[in-house]
Amino acid sequence: MKKNKKRLQSNKSKLDKNCDSHDVGVSRVTDQNEESLIGKQVSDAETTISLKRDLEDDSDIEDQPKQKKKKKKLKTEALNTDNKGKKSIRQMKREKHAQRQMATEALAKDTLKQQNIQYLLQWKHNKSHWKFMKARQIWLFKNKFSVNLISDDIWPTLLNYFQSAQGNVKNMLLKDANEVIRAMDTWAEMQNSEVNEHPEESTEQNIKKPDDISYKRARDIIQNIEE
Repeated sequence: MKKNKKRLQSNKSKLDKNCDSHDVGVSRVTDQNEESLIGKQVSDAETTISLKRDLEDDSDIEDQPKQKKKKKKLKTEALNTDNKGKKSIRQMKREKHAQRQMATEALAKDTLKQQNIQYLLQWKHNKSHWKFMKARQIWLFKNKFSVNLISDDIWPTLLNYFQSAQGNVKNMLLKDANEVIRAMDTWAEMQNSEVNEHPEESTEQNIKKPDDISYKRARDIIQNIEE
């Protein structure tokens, strides 16, 4: 009986120890599980924070080029405003070339004018060395009404030259002179008529008054050549 009691007591104590050890193990397991859950939550939170930081960093990286583009755009706009009104090198070269070309053409025209005037003066003062040149006569005929090319001092000499001209030149001179006279007469009639009260009607006829020098020279041609 005593042996049985001892065995029972020993078994009971073993059971208690096993229970205690089991409880301790269970508690340890639960503690470990709780720690693992907490650690997982912490790691998840850290991961979320890191992702947010990465996203913010990426957004900053994406925004940086845009800012640079804006800066570049502002710089180009500033340069455009600075260069506005300034001529480019190519444009300046073109203008200089055009100016040189105009100067060359003006010099050529002046040289041609002097040659034709000299031809006319040689006809008057040195006929023994004078030689007829058709190109010179055509130039004098075309510019007979221009006071800039044929001055008033030269006009009497040119009129005498036309009087001695041969061929169809005299007929052509009379034709041009009569056209100037008719244009002046028509203009004068329009000024004195009732049509002047309706300007829209007179402008349709394109009536233009000849200048006084052309009119005077036209009268000189008619008076001298028709005689």
